[in-house]
Amino acid sequence: MKRRIFSIFICLLAFAHAFGASDRIYFVGGFNNWDISHPKVVTADSDGLFVTEIDFSDNREFKLSSVNPEGDWNRFDTGTLYPVASVDEDEWTGLEVHPKSANIKAPAKKTLTVKVDLDNMRIMFSTGASGQKPWSGTLPVMYINTEGKTPVTSKDTYLQAAYWLDPMGVEGVEAIGSADEQAAMQIRGRGNYTWLGFEKKPYRIKLDKKTPLLGMAKSKHFALLAHADDSAAGLRNALGFSASEILGMPWTPATQPLEVVLNGDYIGLYWLTETIRVDKDRVNVEEQADGAVSDVDGGWLVEIDNYDSDPHVTVMNSFGQPIWFTYKSPEILSSEQEAYLKSAMQSIQNALASHNETAASTLVDFDVLARYFIVNQLMLDMESFHGSCYLNRQRGEAEKWKFGPVWDFGNAFSQGRGDNPRFIFDHPEFSQHWIGEFYKIPAFVDAVKNVWKSFLNGGPEQLCVSVESRARQIAVAVVNDARRWPAYSHADIGVQASRLESWLGNSVEWLKKQWGADTAVEAVGADSFNLMADDGVLHVRSERDMDLPIYTVDGMTRILSVRKGENSFSLPDGFYIAGGRKIMIKGGN
Repeated sequence: MKRRIFSIFICLLAFAHAFGASDRIYFVGGFNNWDISHPKVVTADSDGLFVTEIDFSDNREFKLSSVNPEGDWNRFDTGTLYPVASVDEDEWTGLEVHPKSANIKAPAKKTLTVKVDLDNMRIMFSTGASGQKPWSGTLPVMYINTEGKTPVTSKDTYLQAAYWLDPMGVEGVEAIGSADEQAAMQIRGRGNYTWLGFEKKPYRIKLDKKTPLLGMAKSKHFALLAHADDSAAGLRNALGFSASEILGMPWTPATQPLEVVLNGDYIGLYWLTETIRVDKDRVNVEEQADGAVSDVDGGWLVEIDNYDSDPHVTVMNSFGQPIWFTYKSPEILSSEQEAYLKSAMQSIQNALASHNETAASTLVDFDVLARYFIVNQLMLDMESFHGSCYLNRQRGEAEKWKFGPVWDFGNAFSQGRGDNPRFIFDHPEFSQHWIGEFYKIPAFVDAVKNVWKSFLNGGPEQLCVSVESRARQIAVAVVNDARRWPAYSHADIGVQASRLESWLGNSVEWLKKQWGADTAVEAVGADSFNLMADDGVLHVRSERDMDLPIYTVDGMTRILSVRKGENSFSLPDGFYIAGGRKIMIKGGN
């Protein structure tokens, strides 16, 4: 016994000497979503313990190390830890630095909570129910299990999977399935830089049947956005989406936070988000068939892309740089479709190069582009017309190309957020395709200023409400996410929200100097209209024509075009605020 204690003591000294204090440890094994480049990472909790839950149903052997392998097994093995005796449930077992490398065998083939205490060099396994849960309990939790617990390693090939959604008591969220009755789905990776550049991965999911996840419109198609590139835990994206809604873009993807457990591994705070696709509830254009040879003028959904690897057509801009237009719908082009798309994009380029206002305004919807531009200018998103920049067109000879919907504000406020903001097209680091040329057209600038004046009628205040509401919504979950992903997340979400509000304020004040500080309509006074609700319908009796901002208690905003006299609007159930008044809609859709 004395020899064993002495051995543990020597190993502890060797461990401390070789590796120093560690704030994270690494697991690899056949138990969950892992590979040599991306092991399961666990950080210490407030008590200095490393606590995680692992599903050992298929394979109960794993390796534990204090060293990130970073793709190199030899590096990983320099920090491999191993129990000094066989392990049993609910008992601490001593750990030592193994002279070579060896697998640890969990005591049972089931989900277990693993606790590692590096201060005292010991490990314990216990049933999941008795361990500390890694999720916050303040947001819904989505559990996803791939078939055979296969790791998600491809962003091109879907894996068969099953899921269930636990509302965790969040009001208004319906449970979907259960651990015993899981619903079918598929999952794969998504993104380009966000897929390759971060350990916390984004995913695309395809449900077996259309489902209204987290109250969103029924669909099979959603994204689980990791926002590892956003130190504000997704608040940049949420703010950009709110700006899009307030500024009246034709459609903005809905997004809601939740926590995700993938193959038994808590992978943190995610934002469930509607994907951009042609659909009556999303980009509402008439879908044309892949490979069509006639009637190819619409509908279209394309993206100005910053990667030339996806199927695309190319047009050179006025500075000799390629603009890659990746086509999303249709996905496979006939020669006629390809010729039409290339000709359409070249026509816009020609109009801009020649500063032909008539041609440009005939081809592109200036009002929608103005709203899209203001959203991205407010957010100081220097990549907005460089990548993830969508355009769509409805079928019909007289139809115009419309910019949008908005997507990806991970780069928002990265430049010009202090005392010297500037137009996004003046930034030299990124190629802001076309928008600088559009801004040389007087009719487009007039459209921008008109939309801006309307936005100033309560828009900035509503954006601040949205930031604060979202920050409260994720305040607890972001702490758990920061524990899981310390390199990407920040537990001080209140500080992050304040920074965003400050940067937004700087942006608004600078733009007032460029486009004016006057509003297009008078502020909406509570004495200028009356509200009444019944059977899911909001009735507004107004003394004049006006744009009436109406928003939910969580900060989501709509602008109602109210005419003098009686008006009726069908709205989803819930509490709404208009002109300082609170009203409940009940019995709607």
